[in-house]
Amino acid sequence: MKSKQEQGYAAYYDPELYEQENDVLFARTWVNTGSASRMASPGDAIPVTVAGLPLILLRDEEGCIRGFHNVCRHRGARVLRAPCQGRKLLHCAYHGWAYGMDGALRGTPHWKISDRSAPTDFDPAHYGLEPVRVAVWLDQVFVNIDGKAPKFEQFVAPVTSRWENYDLSRLSLGEQRTLKVDANWKFAIENYLDTYHLPMIHPQLGNAAAARRFTDVNIDDTVFGICYTTGATDKPKSSGHQLTQFSRLSDAQRASQDILALYPNTLIELQPRHMMLVAIEPDGPARCTEYLNFYFIDEDATDPKLADERRRTAEAWCEIMNQDIEVLEDLQAAAHSPTASRAVDMSPVWEQGTAAFRSRVARALLDQE
Repeated sequence: MKSKQEQGYAAYYDPELYEQENDVLFARTWVNTGSASRMASPGDAIPVTVAGLPLILLRDEEGCIRGFHNVCRHRGARVLRAPCQGRKLLHCAYHGWAYGMDGALRGTPHWKISDRSAPTDFDPAHYGLEPVRVAVWLDQVFVNIDGKAPKFEQFVAPVTSRWENYDLSRLSLGEQRTLKVDANWKFAIENYLDTYHLPMIHPQLGNAAAARRFTDVNIDDTVFGICYTTGATDKPKSSGHQLTQFSRLSDAQRASQDILALYPNTLIELQPRHMMLVAIEPDGPARCTEYLNFYFIDEDATDPKLADERRRTAEAWCEIMNQDIEVLEDLQAAAHSPTASRAVDMSPVWEQGTAAFRSRVARALLDQE
């Protein structure tokens, strides 16, 4: 029989524990699904999976983002197979039932071809696509499956209140990248919060002394990470064209960056000239996808003169994340070993954020929150 510690480590590879995470963790809170830019215009829709469930995200005729279960109300088939653009209706391929971009049932071909071909009490108004709670924050689309999570404004308040001096409404999406990782989603987040590995895996960031210039951040058991003193590292390297800086920052904020995780699956990097948001999408117990989104201030997000600066920012972070992927896959490759579960406790200095996030996930599973 596995020890309690070994059972805990099984959360990185065991399919049953992954399903438990879907049921009691991802279904019960606000989960980041990625950028709303994938639905740029009214009538655009994409299929996504959250908590193991198929969903549709779309932009309706008024330009609002909506979410629905991707399940036809006739026989339960998937409605949307692939992203689409400019639609007025979504059709289920099985029997042709059609749904408006508001989710309402609009068409049931041949359903009432005779008096006996449909149930007598059938009311189309009761058989639209089932909605899912949706909130959009800085272009990121969050969903709550069970409908019982706190209001989104309350959920995100720990970071928005921390950043009162940053006018986040000035930010717009400027660059995007996608990375595939053959490792459990929790490894990706725990590593992001780990400062101990920086001198070994990311030598471009400096030595151990430089890596230690941080203070821990742990807010309301929802936000974990560090505030890192950057000095001059937020300055562009290059071309004479300089990215705009937030205007109301303190001296300390001008020389620092937040590197945080918003529970359960959002990574954040905020510094004076840009912001990065990463949605971690689990794909089974041993794979995940990282959707990297980079935001810049005002016209910096689109100005052609700053295209090189935007690209440099994104590529610098992609270099860091790709360096991490090798280590994440090393962790996954060894996760099944009983020796992995007998590893030494984490450092309270270098790995405080990692330990806090791991503890938060464990409580969600053990307490059945």
